[in-house]
Amino acid sequence: MRWALMVATAALLSGGCASVPLKTQSSAEPAEALWQTHRRAVADVVSWNLTGRIALRTADMAASASLRWIRSEDRDEIYLFGPLGGGKVQLTIEPDAVTLRDARGQVVKGVDPSEVLYQVTGWHIPFEALDDWIRGLPSSEPINSMAWDPDGRLTQLDQSGWEISYLDFMPVDALFLPRKIRIAASDQTVDALVGAGQLNGDRLALRFFVESWNQP
Repeated sequence: MRWALMVATAALLSGGCASVPLKTQSSAEPAEALWQTHRRAVADVVSWNLTGRIALRTADMAASASLRWIRSEDRDEIYLFGPLGGGKVQLTIEPDAVTLRDARGQVVKGVDPSEVLYQVTGWHIPFEALDDWIRGLPSSEPINSMAWDPDGRLTQLDQSGWEISYLDFMPVDALFLPRKIRIAASDQTVDALVGAGQLNGDRLALRFFVESWNQP
């Protein structure tokens, strides 16, 4: 009798467990929560002194330069040392003006930093969103897709006609900020640039390697 009662009780317990599905938490949920926390913390980084390297590759050209980027609340000073094989380019971005000075002292002014830089060097750099992407954040434009790692750091971003991959991060104070970034133009962006006569071939990619992040 005791054995029969134990078997019946076990059967009831087993049946009860089977009738109520266990609620499982998606592995993406905690990572997304960590991403939101990380995103808010990184958004507070609004000024920096960054040094590193940048490389550009198209179907028929490859070039690299050392990079220094000094950002304050309302001004950016971006220096490229050795773009396209020599010299220095200084790009100053202010709310209502962009000024570029090349190694020969030539000054070019405009309102769009990407257009001004391309006009002088032939480099396509998407400055309209780069201050966000360089920190590992999406810009305010619509997002096609994005992904993050288990620690809540952005790994992939498809936005504004560019595909951004975050390959490595580095500790900066209490945060982790990008160390290696690859930014590749989407097929649509490549087609648009080819159609405008600004690009040959089917490839446009940028790589950033950050050597140091310093916050004033």
